[in-house]
Parts: sequence; structure tokens; C-alpha cells
Amino acid sequence: MYFDARKLSENVRYLKRLCAVRGVTLATVVKAGCGWDALVRAVLEGGCDMLADSRLENLAGLPDAGPQVPRMLLRLPAPSEAEAVVRLSEISLNSEYAALAALNAAAQRLGRRHRVLLMVEMGDRREGVAPAALPSLVERIRRLPALEVAGIGTNLGCLGGIRTTADKLTELVGLAARLEAQLGRPLQYVSGGNSGALPLLLEGRLPAGINHLRVGFAMLLGRDPYTDAPLPGLHTDVFSLEAELIEVGTKQSLPHGEIVLDAFGQVPSFEDRGEQLRGILGLGRLDTDCATLRPEDGRVGLIGASSDHLVVDLTATAEYQVGDRLRFAPGYGALVQAMLSPYVEKRSVTRMPLSARSPSRVSPALR
Repeated sequence: MYFDARKLSENVRYLKRLCAVRGVTLATVVKAGCGWDALVRAVLEGGCDMLADSRLENLAGLPDAGPQVPRMLLRLPAPSEAEAVVRLSEISLNSEYAALAALNAAAQRLGRRHRVLLMVEMGDRREGVAPAALPSLVERIRRLPALEVAGIGTNLGCLGGIRTTADKLTELVGLAARLEAQLGRPLQYVSGGNSGALPLLLEGRLPAGINHLRVGFAMLLGRDPYTDAPLPGLHTDVFSLEAELIEVGTKQSLPHGEIVLDAFGQVPSFEDRGEQLRGILGLGRLDTDCATLRPEDGRVGLIGASSDHLVVDLTATAEYQVGDRLRFAPGYGALVQAMLSPYVEKRSVTRMPLSARSPSRVSPALR
């Protein structure tokens, strides 16, 4: 897999300028990089305000960016992780008192003060305290001397697929105002969510009072997470995944025989398209999420994948032969799985190699 560090840095710079004009702090979410140093350094080169990750293992390996770029833990911490959370992050997202009490005890032991951003559940049905329960939780936190309530936030679009709307964020701003009155001081952050809030920012419809966003998907892929449409001003080709054709031949589109569960517990279905020119690539579900790959050549179609093989439809083009390479733009699922896979070689490049079908003209990106 090729990674263009320059384009990622430019994406970060563009997003930071966009946010700064509207008084919004940009937390760059680097969890999809799975701790890859080259990716994190490209984000820092872009001048982010905050580094955010969901895994303590990744936070432990982040390069030191100094106090001007605090580290945020995105996933709710378990009480057993409290000491590591305080050591490895300056701020964490929280919704459970048991974890907050453990963070307070750990911060006291370490002689530190830890900031927390309280997550509110606003419809996506993932993490967050119910709005009605927020005041009582805050009162309990006020008795924890090593913790500071730095802000309030919500997350939408990740589990329930709920769109981030101006109405939802206006409701969050109202909750923040009531929380500020309860605390008797302003909150540092009112965090309006993830990349799903960027269309509102671009259109000038982000509600006043939202001053913090946690952006990963759009920064890495340059796309709207709800529609997959390119977002203006962002590179959509920061990453490119290549694989080599290991078989090319004509086959019937429908399998022959009794169809049963496949190796992944699903019953496959196929449309009868007669004979197809099919190619098999040395790339499979052990390497990436093949369902979220987009072929660079629009004439190539995806048929299906097993553990080690990706089958593609080459009927619309007769140009490809065994040994040629096909290039794909990874979606978010494909990117994360490729980053996790030990079988996928990751290469940071200053310039993406020209697309080539012959392995003699481009170095292999997978092995």
C-alpha cells in the first residue's frame, strides 16, 4: 500500500484553516494508522491542534509533539486502564462514573490533573450519558479533585448511522450552556463529533458554540463519510493499494452446485451475467476489507473475495494479463484492515508511482 505523506499533510493544513476561521479546534484522529509513525508525522507536519486515538498502544508510540498538541483518548477508558490513560493522554472521553473515579485516583497517584470530555448520547446509541443524567454525573465529578471537566461532546454516525445535523448540534450547544451554568465557568470544548460534521462546517451551517471536531475519515480519505462524495479542497488519493493478477480466464458468472455457507458464515449470491472474463488477485480478506475497495480502472468490477483471493470482473477490458497489477483506492474499512494486516507492505512516498499494469514498471506494494 502506498501512502502519500505530502497529501495527508495538505489535507490537515486545509482542515485546520477551515476550522480556525470558525474558531474550531481540530483533533486529528489517527487511529486508522494503527500507530504507524510515518502517518502520525505527516499529520503533525500539517499542524494539527490535537492528536486523537482510540488505542492506548498507539498513544504510547506517538512522537512527542510537546504540550501544544495534547493527546486525546477516543474510546471510553476501562477502570483497569486508568493509570495508563493518565500517563498517555491529557484528555479522554468519558461517560461512566466508575471510570472517572479510577482516573481521579490514578491522577492523584501520579501527581497529575486529567481533563475529561463528557460524552452525551444523542441518538446513535453508542457511548454517552443520557442528557437528563448529565447534571447528576457532573455533581459527582466535582468531588473528584484530580479531574477537570474540559468539555462536552457527542458521537453520531458510527453505530446507528445517524446523520450529524444542525439541530442535533444545536441541542448539544444548549446542553453545554446548562453545564457551564452548573459549573460556574465556560467549557473549553464543545465537541460536535466526527467527519460527519464537516459538511455543516463547509456550508457555514455549523451552530455557533461548537468549537471542537474530531476528524479522521475525511482527513485520510478526503470524502464525506455519509455519501462517500469527495469533499472540496481535500485529496482523495492519500492511499493506494495494489495487487498482482495471478489468474485471468473466462468463467460462467453463476456457481454450479449446491450453495452453502462460505468460510465466513455467509450464503453468497450471484447474478447470472453469462460468461465473464475474470481475474484473481493475490489479495484477500486476510489483507484488507475487499468490499470497500474502489478499482482505479472504472472498467474493473468487484465480484467477491475469500481469505487470500480477490475475484474481479475484467469483461469490459481485455488488456490485463497474469502478472499485471491493479490499483485500488481503499475505503475506510479497507484502509484499517490493510494497516492491521502484517501481509500488506506499507510504503510512504513523496510522489505516488504512476499506475502501471506490468510489475517491471512498478515496485510491488504487497508481498
